[in-house]
Amino acid sequence: MSWLNLNDSLNTLKGQISNFANNVLADDDEGKDPNSPFGDLKELQETCNKQQEEINYLRRLNAELSGRTNANAVSFFL
Repeated sequence: MSWLNLNDSLNTLKGQISNFANNVLADDDEGKDPNSPFGDLKELQETCNKQQEEINYLRRLNAELSGRTNANAVSFFL
C-alpha cells in the first residue's frame, strides 16, 4: 500500500516539475505581441529611444538655426 502512495507522490512531483518547466519556457514569450510589426517589447523600446534621440537632435538644430535667423534679421535691420 505504501508503494501506491509513493507512486502518487512521484506523479504529483513530476506534474509540478512539468508545470514549472512550461511556465519558465512561457516566460520567454512574455512581452511579445504577435500582431505588432516590432515583434517584441525590447525592440519597440529601442525604436522609441532612437526616435527620442532624433527628436532631441532636431530640437537642438532648430534652436541653432532659429538663433542664426534671428541674428541675421537683426543685422539686416541695423
